[in-house]
Amino acid sequence: MIKVFFATLLLFLFVGCSTTKPAVTEYKLSLKELNNSYASSGCKDKTLKVSQAFSSSSLMSLNMKYMQDPNSIYSYSQAQWSDSPNQEITSQIVKVLRESKIFKNTQSSKSRSKSNLILEVDIEDFMQYYSKKLDSSYAKATISFTLLDYETNKVVASKTFSSKQEIDSLDASGGVDGLNKALKDVLTQALEFLSGVCK
Repeated sequence: MIKVFFATLLLFLFVGCSTTKPAVTEYKLSLKELNNSYASSGCKDKTLKVSQAFSSSSLMSLNMKYMQDPNSIYSYSQAQWSDSPNQEITSQIVKVLRESKIFKNTQSSKSRSKSNLILEVDIEDFMQYYSKKLDSSYAKATISFTLLDYETNKVVASKTFSSKQEIDSLDASGGVDGLNKALKDVLTQALEFLSGVCK
């Protein structure tokens, strides 16, 4: 009888100590219906390598963050990125440049091939912002693009693009949707800019 009592007691202790963690939803950046058709032929004979983007350390982690005021950054507890924003944005830039066919070919930074041009990317802002009362939110993306000559390291062209998108759904899902739209807008501007560089 005593053995049964202790076994029951131990069972209750283990059950009481176990906690169920809430499920964490993972999000991924996804650009759809991006116009990749450009008539410029000036860069068709140039090869391009896209460097890994520069960014703050917060954009190199899977933690999904948001800002409530100019000095306070918070993390969502039940949402995170499937890949870091830095990695995802770099991959998306390589993808859209390949599809645009502005350059003869476009390679990622991992490629060992030599290129005529190097594209440096600096992610200055990629964040969801909330008002102080948490009754409104917007997503903002600001990215700088610098095209360098591989042989001379001289700047061929450089420009910064920014986009701000209002968010309807005041949660992580709404933030991801807004960031997708902001990134799409920035990359559309960047492709138009790059298509005119070699004219």
